[in-house]
Amino acid sequence: MSIQTPLKPSLQTQIEAAFKNAKDNGSVDGASPDSIIKTLAKEIADAIDSYAKGMVITVNVQPGQTVSTPSGPGSTTTPGIGTS
Repeated sequence: MSIQTPLKPSLQTQIEAAFKNAKDNGSVDGASPDSIIKTLAKEIADAIDSYAKGMVITVNVQPGQTVSTPSGPGSTTTPGIGTS
């Protein structure tokens, strides 16, 4: 199985921006720590979500491999490559 992740630089940039926003928002008089933490968590979660959804995963399947399906266990019958 291979995972292609060309989005890593973007993930890093988005997380750095989230921390910078938290720092900037924290320096405002009367800033709410709970609100800053909530915003930081959301921005990091959004960055990770975008990163995970942008991955390309390729799997080689050979005949005879055991698989689990909604209708029960089985095995593959032909080789193939799947990409998600």
